[in-house]
Amino acid sequence: MFRSLYEPLSHTANESGDQVAWIVPKNGSIRSIRWSELRLDVDRLACWLESNGVKPQDRVVNTEPNSLGWAILDLACAAIGAIHAPIDPRWSELQKAQAIESLEPRAVFGTEHLRIATALEQATSMPKSSQQLRWQEAVRTDQTANILWTSGTSARPKGVMLSHNNLLSNGLAKLDAMPQTTSDIRLNLLPFAHGYARTCELTAWLLSRSAMACVASYQSNSASTAPTRALGEVLGELAQIVRPTLINAVPSAFQHWLQLAQIPSPQAESSGSLKSFFGGHVRQFASGGAPIAEAIRTRFANESMPIFQGYGLTEASPVVCSNRAERIRNGTVMPEILEGVGPAVQGVQLRIDHEGRLSVRGPGVMQGYWRDEQATEARIVDGWLDTGDIVSMQIAPPGKSSGESSGKSSGQTSDITKPIRIAGRADDVQVLSNGYKFAPLELERKIEQIESIAQCVVVGGDRRAPLAILCLKPDAHPEKSELLRQIHQILAHEPEHLRTVQIALSPEEWTIQNGFRHWKGGVNRVEIARKFAH
Repeated sequence: MFRSLYEPLSHTANESGDQVAWIVPKNGSIRSIRWSELRLDVDRLACWLESNGVKPQDRVVNTEPNSLGWAILDLACAAIGAIHAPIDPRWSELQKAQAIESLEPRAVFGTEHLRIATALEQATSMPKSSQQLRWQEAVRTDQTANILWTSGTSARPKGVMLSHNNLLSNGLAKLDAMPQTTSDIRLNLLPFAHGYARTCELTAWLLSRSAMACVASYQSNSASTAPTRALGEVLGELAQIVRPTLINAVPSAFQHWLQLAQIPSPQAESSGSLKSFFGGHVRQFASGGAPIAEAIRTRFANESMPIFQGYGLTEASPVVCSNRAERIRNGTVMPEILEGVGPAVQGVQLRIDHEGRLSVRGPGVMQGYWRDEQATEARIVDGWLDTGDIVSMQIAPPGKSSGESSGKSSGQTSDITKPIRIAGRADDVQVLSNGYKFAPLELERKIEQIESIAQCVVVGGDRRAPLAILCLKPDAHPEKSELLRQIHQILAHEPEHLRTVQIALSPEEWTIQNGFRHWKGGVNRVEIARKFAH
């Protein structure tokens, strides 16, 4: 196990320095940065940081969008033991100012501050060999490497302290589930400032020694326009140039790509083909941040491009569960696993309580919230992190087969090998006027199987039966009575209090722009219920 995030960079530069680390698309061609060149830039910037007074565990804030410079700064901080604290550039100026004030940083990089590119221009000194060796051999396992911010979709964002070991162990666990090689090329869309891309892209890239290309404009736009501009104007063209093999995204992006793939592209070999739209070489798509519709996964799978799903949260570094790609273990080919969000990843233990609430334990569990011991103690008890999410299936404790239900008394550690499903947030659990509780996500998944329904949100409240708020597909105009008949049919095997669903129709599509979706692609339940649950 590596002792810091800088150590794998040093090893790769020494052993495979001529391999391509980063691809910079420019004017229809590409510029390749090799691992040996990357380390030189990291070392120069590390020297510059030290010469400007940055010491181990000082905070270095970064509000810039993804770029090669972003990765260089992250690794330079790792080299000297500083804490890299990136902030999503799409945050409001007030949010950024509040986060920066709380961090009390030694240095701040960003559009309104010093640019990373400017610091690299000023960084002309190289470390002595003894200094470089000191960085490489430093044991920073339990030192804080990053402070990442929670998404803030359900509460005010909190700074999550993640150690070098948190990130390295979680990256290795993700690679165990989804193997990647030195021949892979990753096209990055998601912001490194969030846990999903931090581990599943940046750390996985570092450990697998693959190559990275970055759609920088995706992060530099506002949250309301970023997906449309990047995916519509940039992605198709870049895919033809870079020919990626790996792409991570959120569900709304996959939905958008289905529409774009039908538009003829001058670069694509043929129109109407998803495979050609992405350059013809993608072998792994991964989706996270919110549940993805099965219809979307099926469309991609039909072109031999399966979408692998995972589950996690920033406080767990973030990966807890993952689908499995086909892989070889002890000479045996292990089949892919696409059900649910997959089993727990390597090193992670799962526990559920009598209400199905999930807790996790493992090397990825955060060190704590930045300067918030009370919130940390409320979230982590005896090493177990309360995820706040509800599992829709019972997990068999040790001594029972995976097919047996563990019953209401479950809450023990489980050596789980089968996939799990997430029923939703504990905060989303709905209560009917008759006292019955239910997790809405399970009902929504079933209702969304109906052909005419694009999306569904189910709420409780002061009703004896659930209310299903429906967003119909653009070309669908079913009678309300027919919708009710189909819904009651598909829920026929649910408990009696959930069968007789009422419905309300949304007259408009649910988008980020009108506030009915979060930037990750998930629905904004609070706003939808406020608008339509009368």
